[in-house]
Amino acid sequence: MQFFSLPLTPRLALAALSGILTYPAIRLDTIMGPESYPPIFSWWLILHGLVFGLLVMAPFVASSNHKGVRVSVLTVASVLIYDLAIRIPDLIAIEALGDTGDFMVAGISGAVLVATAVRFIAPLTVTPAYWGFSFVAGLIGGLVFSQAFEVCSWDKCAETWMILPYAAGWIVWQSLVCAAMFLGVRRRAIAPGNYGLSVR
Repeated sequence: MQFFSLPLTPRLALAALSGILTYPAIRLDTIMGPESYPPIFSWWLILHGLVFGLLVMAPFVASSNHKGVRVSVLTVASVLIYDLAIRIPDLIAIEALGDTGDFMVAGISGAVLVATAVRFIAPLTVTPAYWGFSFVAGLIGGLVFSQAFEVCSWDKCAETWMILPYAAGWIVWQSLVCAAMFLGVRRRAIAPGNYGLSVR
């Protein structure tokens, strides 16, 4: 089975794996320390963004034209989207919801940005539901993130164990976003090897 023509279940497995790999990425970042950071991003953000781009976004590249370039652009875009999604809540604060509002805004922003990048770079032909699914996936993922941090906050868990809520949140958010994009793609008559994905 080709990597770029996967059905939903293997895609969800890759999305979950990408979330699990958050744990070693953040551990490496902690070991290396802030003094080793590159000029803009932290190491965990770069590493996890690259993994998400390769395992979740890249398999949506259905076009045979410049496939390698499209995969590379999506992978780099993933890192930028991760950073931007984290910064957006500072610009669009929902004071009434507190930290939960920040997670919701970050979750929705990240999901919509990922869906937009995949839609135009892969590229895909999508239904109107594609955008609605992505929005809802980001919203639910953001809420799960906020609850994960409630379970194991800084005053309840040692620093090492704080990484587990990160991983759990990413697994849920990434799996939901992956499913949202897959379900929102416009289907056509299924030919061998493309699972009905429609490309522009």
